[in-house]
Amino acid sequence: DRLATLLHDALDRAGVAHNIQRAATMLSVRFAEGQGNNFSDMKAADTFRYAPFFHALLERGVYPPPSAFEAWFVSAALDDDAFARIADALPAAAAAAAAGK
Repeated sequence: DRLATLLHDALDRAGVAHNIQRAATMLSVRFAEGQGNNFSDMKAADTFRYAPFFHALLERGVYPPPSAFEAWFVSAALDDDAFARIADALPAAAAAAAAGK
């Protein structure tokens, strides 16, 4: 819940259309409104936004999955310091996603 909320809030503040899809401790960020129910839906998303989002996080020490089609895995290894690093990195990453072309 914590990671999904951080992602949603940062992307929402940056005005980026998105949907956080979840299954237990896995999640993915889809750059489009609404649920992605199949591969066609996923391909119709603004996947071009993922690369700048990914690289902005990576430059700030956060290592997300390298593809818009891969899941984020959340584990107990993420402590308060890790979540703080993610929270600090997300505004720049969300802005990069918003500016993506």
